[in-house]
Amino acid sequence: MQFVGPWENFVEGAAAALCAVVAMAAVSALALMLLDPGSGGSVWSLTMALTAMAVGGSASAGSDVSGDSGSMGGLASLFGGGGGGMSPSLSGAADVVPLSVTLVGAVVLWIAFSRRLGYGQQRRFTAGELAVRAAGAASAALFTLMMVAALAKGSATMPASAMTGMGGAGGGQAAEGFGGSGGLGELMGGGSGGLGGLMGGGSGTQMAVTYHVSAGSAGFGAVLWVAVVLGVGCLISRRVRLPLGGALDRLRSGWGRSLSAVVRTVLILAAVPLVALAVVGSVVAGKAGSAAGAALLLAPNALAVFLTLGVGSSWTAEMHPVQSDSSNPLAALMGGMGGSTGAVGGGQQTDRTEHLRSLVLGGWPLWLAALTVTALILVCCAYRAARATNPAHLVPLHPYRGPLAGHLGMAQRFGVVTAVVMGAAAWLVGASGNFGVSMFGSEMGGMSVELSGSVLRTLAFGLLVGGLAGFGGSLLAAARGAFGAR
Repeated sequence: MQFVGPWENFVEGAAAALCAVVAMAAVSALALMLLDPGSGGSVWSLTMALTAMAVGGSASAGSDVSGDSGSMGGLASLFGGGGGGMSPSLSGAADVVPLSVTLVGAVVLWIAFSRRLGYGQQRRFTAGELAVRAAGAASAALFTLMMVAALAKGSATMPASAMTGMGGAGGGQAAEGFGGSGGLGELMGGGSGGLGGLMGGGSGTQMAVTYHVSAGSAGFGAVLWVAVVLGVGCLISRRVRLPLGGALDRLRSGWGRSLSAVVRTVLILAAVPLVALAVVGSVVAGKAGSAAGAALLLAPNALAVFLTLGVGSSWTAEMHPVQSDSSNPLAALMGGMGGSTGAVGGGQQTDRTEHLRSLVLGGWPLWLAALTVTALILVCCAYRAARATNPAHLVPLHPYRGPLAGHLGMAQRFGVVTAVVMGAAAWLVGASGNFGVSMFGSEMGGMSVELSGSVLRTLAFGLLVGGLAGFGGSLLAAARGAFGAR
């Protein structure tokens, strides 16, 4: 069948989005195979879940407990075993973006989308045709990733050791309160302690977790993802003829080189460890292979944290126990027996907050290392951008037209670009998750964790550091040009 007119552009745009989704699923599947999920669930459904989460889909899970309830039955036996509304259940949610999957999909999307837009093509596309191609890519990404999110449903069976481990997180006091001698765990027949004792206590206790990803958030994120990728690609591309015209063409001429230098450098810095981790993970096995798989998913996230920390952003890791419902009679009983209902597993769990700057000898070595590396990277990017930008497009945004006007114009543009890129990275890398145990229709306890960076602080310091780097890079480019002329 031969497509003509707008349909050809629409279908080619849709095909580009489909290629991107396939590439994202391939990276997710590779990371999962390295992780070797085993009983963690179907690799297919987990692959779909990671692919949907890469564009902003939020995942949630829930479970009931079944299995051998031990010698005295525990709560699971007391309130109906593994079924019924009165039996213990666990629920949770996770909101994290595996940036490695997102970036691979973005690169494939732009390459496939711009394949026929190069200067080597005899025919030049019009603005209307470009808009149709973009609409095809957005529509295909919307429906495909919503379908992927709908397929991201599965169940996983967690062994009793995992439940005991969650309960033991509170330390010795938790074990004493729930699984130790004389505590509530012993009353319930729980010889294993921790959450396992609460849920039934026997070695055969199993927790079946069902998970799914929100199709609505995945669809909205897919459209936003396509818009950002195509917009950035149009601004930084050097080999594509684009009928932008007017203000968009001036925006590309004045700001495109700075954005191109930063984005391309970040992509290279992310691609090198991803390729190395994929090779290492494929060769080695065991725990080293699993670590490579986990790093393959989150290496760009760690890179973004490091770079934003270098420009002055503040990153905080928080863990908060979820307090149980005080009106629950069982919660009052647990408190009376010496256990704490402040978190799953009991114990005297307290709020914990860790600032990344304080992790290494008061924080200065980590922050200085991040600052030094980030400053060098930004100066190199600014140098490349200044050499590639036409001096006529470096007019500063203020009336000053002295001898440093071009350097100040470069500093302004590069500072804004750095602030936007770093701010977007800080927003994307932020992650959160929570889980909790419920009974009698009320929450008995749980835990919430969060990794957050200050986006406003990143924007402010990114503007400052990027402006300084842009000024220095412009001076270096001018000195290099003067030296070459002589």
